[in-house]
Amino acid sequence: MLERISEVQGIGLLYQANGKPFTCKKATLIYSHNGRGKSTLASVLRSVSVGDVSIVSSRKTIDGVLPPKVSLQFSNGQKTEYEDGAWSKLHPEILVFDAEFIERNVHSGGTVSTGHRKNLLEFALGEAALAARADVEKATAEAKSAAEKEQELIAQLSGHHLGMSLAVFEKLPAVADADKKIQDYRKRIEAAGNIAAILKKAIPIAIAIPTINIDNFFSVFATSLKDIHAGAEELVKRHVAALGNKSAEAWLSQGRQFDNGHSCPYCAQSTTGNNLIQSYQTHFNAAYSDLKVKVVGLINTVAAGTSASVVDAFSQSVAIVSAHAGVWAEHIQVTPIEFNSVACHSALNDLRALLTDLVKLKQASPTDPIGMSEDKQKAVALWEQVVAPMHAANVAINGLAAVIDAYKEQLATENVQQLQQEIANLQASKRRHDPNIVQLFSQLVTAKSNAQLAEKAKKTARETLDALMQKTLDQYETTINNLLKSFGASFAIRGMNANFRGAAPRSEYGLELRGKSVSLEGGPPSFATALSEGDKRTLAFAFFVASTMEDPSLGKKIVVIDDPMCSLDLNRRHHTRVVLRKIFAKSEQIMVLAYDPYFLRDLSEYFKKEDKAAPIAAFQLRRTTGEYSTFDSVDLDVECESPYFRHHRMLNDFVDGKGGDTMSIAKAIRPMLEGYLHRRFPGHIPQDLLFGQVVVLVRDAKTPSPLCHAQTLVEELNEIKEYAGQFHHDTNPSADTIVVVEPELKTFVERALGVVHRGV
Repeated sequence: MLERISEVQGIGLLYQANGKPFTCKKATLIYSHNGRGKSTLASVLRSVSVGDVSIVSSRKTIDGVLPPKVSLQFSNGQKTEYEDGAWSKLHPEILVFDAEFIERNVHSGGTVSTGHRKNLLEFALGEAALAARADVEKATAEAKSAAEKEQELIAQLSGHHLGMSLAVFEKLPAVADADKKIQDYRKRIEAAGNIAAILKKAIPIAIAIPTINIDNFFSVFATSLKDIHAGAEELVKRHVAALGNKSAEAWLSQGRQFDNGHSCPYCAQSTTGNNLIQSYQTHFNAAYSDLKVKVVGLINTVAAGTSASVVDAFSQSVAIVSAHAGVWAEHIQVTPIEFNSVACHSALNDLRALLTDLVKLKQASPTDPIGMSEDKQKAVALWEQVVAPMHAANVAINGLAAVIDAYKEQLATENVQQLQQEIANLQASKRRHDPNIVQLFSQLVTAKSNAQLAEKAKKTARETLDALMQKTLDQYETTINNLLKSFGASFAIRGMNANFRGAAPRSEYGLELRGKSVSLEGGPPSFATALSEGDKRTLAFAFFVASTMEDPSLGKKIVVIDDPMCSLDLNRRHHTRVVLRKIFAKSEQIMVLAYDPYFLRDLSEYFKKEDKAAPIAAFQLRRTTGEYSTFDSVDLDVECESPYFRHHRMLNDFVDGKGGDTMSIAKAIRPMLEGYLHRRFPGHIPQDLLFGQVVVLVRDAKTPSPLCHAQTLVEELNEIKEYAGQFHHDTNPSADTIVVVEPELKTFVERALGVVHRGV
């Protein structure tokens, strides 16, 4: 017996359905609205019965991340689970009637196929013919397999040597590096088909090497002036400052043009040996001025020529060129372009330090030549160390560009058809030497010798099964027709038997409707058009019940029935209860899933007619967070009660101290009284009147209207109406904002119940 559906996870709407609190009994009734997961639950039980895991995997929750998982608790603590795509144990004792049973065994969309008739025969024969049927199926399968094996093997081999004969295929030599060669050929084909795009790819170009004019530095360092007097500049500046006129220096510079080097142009006095006059000559000497400008500019020239950005710019260019080279990696082998920027920076720093020191010396003594030939040689050597890694990088870039140019030349001459043929040959060679293909060749001879033996065994097994099947199907037909008659069906089945046409045994039967034969296929008339949907489902249910009731092991079976009353009229619904009670009495357990609480309630009461203590469990599948479904308790009597009785029960429970949501209780007062008045005065109060309008109708009633008998209630009804009306949007748009005061609510609930109970 299935004692508990502990958990269903990640399957349809049963995403995190917890059934641990609910115990299944001999009769288990599961209520649910349509689209809440009944069929999914029935399919899960079918899966654990027949072992078809695809039934579960195909129903994985569409918008969920949890994997499908099921936990079922059977008698004696046996736990069966579905996890990681497999059941821990199968339960063939579970028999399931649902839409899938009909689709598999009876019809699909009104069509009865060969597959339906095969499955129906398998179901109808049951365990009585299980061994004989298994022998036939095994012998048939072996005979068919043996007869087809030779052609099958040839067909399988032919699929592996397309474009060449089997003999040529068989002699193909093995190629050790076939995969690599195929990959290389495919790359060449792909490239040949994209020549235009490949040719547009950027080609790495050598980077410009920076330069520095070391000769210019040392030319300035070596410059000197014969007529420069030490301290002349300072002496002239002091004299100009003493004159106290901004134009004095310009005036002195103009006057110096008239100096003949012997006498003053203003007073004719001798200027020989005059330090100030000599200082004028030094200070205003054009060559000296030019030298000073050059010396001052040396520090900036050195800084610019030996800046770290010289190396950084080259390094950035290397990165760009490397990126250009990278796009060719899918076509050729690309060697990384290396650039030792650290060595460059180190040599550049040393050069900067050397030149900066020399500049400082020259600035201190502009007129003195500085810088030895050794200094210049060292500067040149340091600069060579700076540019040497750059030249090395350019060598790599130029080499890569040459490889790319060679690849582009080859690309233009590729023969795609020839490359494709080479690939086909290599693939054929791989297939030929695959262990499976080698085995196929060896199996070909064996298959021929097995065919005759298998055919003989098949004939013997079929003769044994024929006799057993005919006896079983004769009884099956009688039972089905008795059920159809009990259901009030206007049709019957005729001529049920089995045949072996096709790959496996299958049932054959016809329908008789109003004295006319109805074929399962073809027509008209035909099964698809002659029977209503209710008739088709009734036939399917009769098939299921007939086999189930004749099952000698029914006392050990769990019978699961999903929506047994779907599309059935009242008479068939009644007889369905009769049939289910018989199954309940004979089976180990019956589980009925239905969307109709009235049917389940009536079924429960029907079971209890035989035995008031009958073990019956009832629970439901209800909507939960995320619009999924989970297990929950259910009171079928409550589900089936009318709105009036539901509201009346809510108010009584509140007065009796059983709690309840106070706002829901407050909203229930008015409809409860409306229901009471409609039942007390049936046919005298229109259904569409609001409660206030009903009270006015009672107040204004005239004799002989029965409503006059309720006029003593008008005052009380109005007072209750004023209180209860504030909780309804039709009389108070702000109803949701009203605070319910429990003592006040209790008073009006008692008054409302008093109206009903006293009636005056």
